[in-house]
Amino acid sequence: MSMYKIDKEKRKTRRRTQKRPKINLVKEAQTLEVKKDAELSIEQAEARQLLADMAQSFIDTIKFYSSEWGGKTHAEAVESNKKFSEWRRGCVENLAVEEIQWRHLAAVAEKNIEDGHKIWLRIRESAADELASGRRTAKICDDSGEPYERAQYLAIRDSFADEWQPRGGIESAMIDMLTVAFSLQMYWTTIAHKRVLKEHNEQKKDLNRYESKGWKSPYQYEADAIDQAHRLADGYNRQFLRVLRQLRDLRRYAPVIIQNNGGQVNIGEQQVNVK
Repeated sequence: MSMYKIDKEKRKTRRRTQKRPKINLVKEAQTLEVKKDAELSIEQAEARQLLADMAQSFIDTIKFYSSEWGGKTHAEAVESNKKFSEWRRGCVENLAVEEIQWRHLAAVAEKNIEDGHKIWLRIRESAADELASGRRTAKICDDSGEPYERAQYLAIRDSFADEWQPRGGIESAMIDMLTVAFSLQMYWTTIAHKRVLKEHNEQKKDLNRYESKGWKSPYQYEADAIDQAHRLADGYNRQFLRVLRQLRDLRRYAPVIIQNNGGQVNIGEQQVNVK
């Protein structure tokens, strides 16, 4: 199931839509000056910031080589950066997207800006896939990082999504929040139970060994550890219920749809025939 359903054409239109120009009126000494900013789309703004971050990475590299740690003159720093940039251009294609840094993008853009932008689009696409697949939030709950643990998380996520059938990014994000909260609640409940059980077994051994009677109170640090696990489990349970109420309210207060011509209208999960 793909929770984060993406209409790529719709997204492209939104990102490429030019914003209205911003007009500032400045009055100085009876003279009215109008300043008009150039129209800019989200895609263009992102490209500008991308270039700015790559340029800053280049500047920071030169500064480091020129500092007391690098011990080079400015000319030597520029020459050293050229050598490393050549090496980065050669290895960037074989890197996982998580390993690509601004310096890699800057090195590629030095030769060809379009190639640098292609690598950025590759990163963006991978990030979108990670979000849609659930891997982004699953990494929060992965304790061991093993496949079965990932599958356990996705099983919970799918069960919630099957019931709620999230519509759009907000509801999908709330399903992820529910999954994270429930997964961590289960984790800390397990830890709390193990700590209590371990303490119980240790006490039982001591009583049998020394043939004493009664109950032996735990050390304070042991009691604190048990209490911490219970508090965390309870906190994640509260978070789960809070998000669930928010998701319910989001559905409850959805805008009313009025159909004057009659026919079938889909509202949430219901199909209503109106006349």
